[in-house]
Amino acid sequence: MIRRIHLFALFAASLLIGSAATLSAQETEPQAPDNDAILKDIMNGQSSNYYPSLFMRYMAGDTTLTLDEYRHLYYGYAWQPEYEPFDKPEVKDKLLLLVAQTKDSLTLENAEQIVDYANEVMRFDPFSPGNLNFLIYGYGAIGNKVQEQINYHRLQMIAKTIMSSGTGLKETSPWHVLTFAHATDMMAYLGQDYGTRRVVSRTTEYVPLLVRQPGGVKGYYFNFERMYWRRPEKMPQKKPTGWEFNGIPIKKRITPVH
Repeated sequence: MIRRIHLFALFAASLLIGSAATLSAQETEPQAPDNDAILKDIMNGQSSNYYPSLFMRYMAGDTTLTLDEYRHLYYGYAWQPEYEPFDKPEVKDKLLLLVAQTKDSLTLENAEQIVDYANEVMRFDPFSPGNLNFLIYGYGAIGNKVQEQINYHRLQMIAKTIMSSGTGLKETSPWHVLTFAHATDMMAYLGQDYGTRRVVSRTTEYVPLLVRQPGGVKGYYFNFERMYWRRPEKMPQKKPTGWEFNGIPIKKRITPVH
């Protein structure tokens, strides 16, 4: 029998991973990606981090890839020709619509279609936490435990990779992501409801939480600079009256909520 899983309960299994991933990421000091070193490494055919080899292992479902290798994979993707952070292929909308329409009455046929759509998304957004979650959901529903576990592991490692790039708690120590969607995927992964996202600098946005977390955490900062490396003319520009992003005025800094 196909399991019936609520759309926003799809991250339920991931929440268990999320707690472990947070602890693991904090075992070592979070550090922003060294872009120059990563680029040099992934272009070196003699390096163990040579990108074509790493990516082939990732797509083959290799679960022995280390956190350092995942950092090269995830952040190295910004230099790959397939990286198009502003594109939104039609299949993404088809996938979201199908999951929403079948969340309360999932059939085997629906589950197989979800897997097909999500695997197509993998061709141009291979590190999307949200899409990996759909693969976990789809493969789990059709009973393919091997692929379910492979994507479960991928999701855990991508989350750990992002959390290893900073504390996420300060503008000076943000979590580095490849797309805006990856930031909101991380909020879902952590099981956090959030308010209106705000751009606070040319490279950083702030995602406030609706409920303050233990330790006084009010929100998380994300660095999105890689999205604009190929489109510098699209970077948010400073204006005399303040900052604006996508036509929306923003404040340069955020006044803390007490």
